[in-house]
This record gives sequence, structure tokens and C-alpha cells, in this order.
Amino acid sequence: MRISKETKVGILAAISIAILVIGYNFLRGKNVFTTTNDYFGEYEQIEGLFASNPVLINGYKVGSVTSVEVDYSTLILTVGIKLPREVKIPKNSTMKIVNNDMIGSKAIEIIFGDSKELAKDGDYLKATQDQGIAQAVSDVLNPLTKSVSSVLGNIDTAIAGADLESTLKDASIALRSFKETADKLNRLLDGKGAQIDKILANVEETTSGLKGLSPKIDGILVDIDETSKELSAIEFEALASQVKSLTTELQKTTTSLNGKESTLGMLVNDKEMYTKIDDTVVKLKKLLEDIEKYPRRYTGVTERQRKKGDEAKAEAGD
Repeated sequence: MRISKETKVGILAAISIAILVIGYNFLRGKNVFTTTNDYFGEYEQIEGLFASNPVLINGYKVGSVTSVEVDYSTLILTVGIKLPREVKIPKNSTMKIVNNDMIGSKAIEIIFGDSKELAKDGDYLKATQDQGIAQAVSDVLNPLTKSVSSVLGNIDTAIAGADLESTLKDASIALRSFKETADKLNRLLDGKGAQIDKILANVEETTSGLKGLSPKIDGILVDIDETSKELSAIEFEALASQVKSLTTELQKTTTSLNGKESTLGMLVNDKEMYTKIDDTVVKLKKLLEDIEKYPRRYTGVTERQRKKGDEAKAEAGD
């Protein structure tokens, strides 16, 4: 059977159209030989998201954005994505617009939820978006800009509030004074180089001498330390001996007081003797009081005899 030229041209045209469709879809990220599911999300802003932008799961491309449509009555943007049917997505998963690179191109990251129910073809998922590059840079630069503005404001205030001319004048005077001092020092040291060298040599010799005496000084310090230790030991031994002697004497005194041989021991330990002595003291006190009150009872001298005695003393005096 002979095929006509028209048939050949038709077949070739059909093949060309098929290749064109397949290539176009391939360039858009579609695979016409793979069964897919479509999911949608609604956004208020998409910030540069276009059809054919990648759809990522954990940073790996699994699909692409297929459509971006706007509802002009509400200005809500509906974004459609296409994923292979073998990719199972929980129903509460999220379609998040993220930055795909530093240039600012966008992608959609699928954030998996924890629902047991899986999303079906044509379902709407929760839609969120990450901050853009401009917003991220702005968040970093805004605090820095405020700090720089604050510093510049403080500097401006300090300059405006201070007497700048007076400050510069004081600085000039200080520099002039420093220069005069340096000139005087130069004149003072001029021609004194030999003397300074000699002084430095003497200092070096003195330092060397002290360095040589260092072992002797160390020995002296060691001797002083040992002597101090010996004196401390001697003083401690003497003190210990005195304490021991005092303790012995105190023990003897205590033993004497506790014994009945001594008078004080008998007085302390013999209650009957203590009672007799106490009674005697009381009686003696009463006797002395009675003698003081009635002395005639104990002297045996009458009033008449006392007068005669007084007259005799008077005559003897004349």
C-alpha cells in the first residue's frame, strides 16, 4: 500500500505538534507522562511568584506552580501547584512561599501537617509566605540605621553644646606647653651624654652586684627563718613549763583544801567545826556590843573612884 504525500505530511505535522506540546510542558515543569494531583492556595501577596516556579519538599523539587489567578473583586490570588500522585500530603499541610535563592526568585515549600487524612486532587491547602529578601535586609538594617542615627545625633549635640573654639585653644596651649617642656629637657640633656652613660653603667654594676649577693641574701633569710623557728620553740617550751608548774601548784592547793589535815581543809570539810566557830564569832560579837554599851560591868571602877583618879591626875599635872 502506497502512502500519499498528504498522509505523510499529516503524520509529520501531528508528531511535530505532539513534540511541541511535550516540550512546552517540559519547559513549564510538567511531565505529560506522569499522573499528577493539583492543589491550590489563596494569598494576598505572592511577591514575584510565577507559573513554573518550583514546588519543594525539604528543599527538593517535586513539582511546579501551574497557575496564578487573581479575583479582581477581592484581590485574592489563587496559586495552583501540580505534584506527582505518589506524593501523599496530609490535609492540614501548608503551601509556604519562600525565597529560592539570593536573587529573590520564589518557590513554594510544602510544610507537612500531622493529619491522618490526606489531601485530595483539587483541595485547597493553608497558604502562608516567608518574608522577602527586602524585608529581611530591612529587618537587619533598621536597628543599625537607628544606632548610627543616634550616634550621629549625640556627636552633633556634643559639638553644638560645647565651646569648640575654647576646646581647640586649650588643646593648642597644652601642645605648646608640651613642646616647651621637651625643648627644656633637650637643653638639659645636651652635652650630658657621657654622664648619662656613666650613670647607666653604675646602675648596671650595682644591679650586677646585687645579683651576685642574691645567694648570700637568700642564705641570710634562711638563717633568720630557722632562728625564728628555734626562738618560737624555746618560748613555747618555757611557757609550757610554767603552765605545767602552775598546774602542779594549783593541784596541790586543791588537794590540801580537800584534805582534813590542814586547818583550812578541816574548816572546809568539818561542818561541826565550822558551826562551832560561827557560834563563837556570834557570841564574841554580842560580848563586844555589851562591853561597849555597859563598860562598868567589866572594869570594876565606880564613879567615885573615877573622880578621885581624875583629881589625882590634875594635881600631878600642877
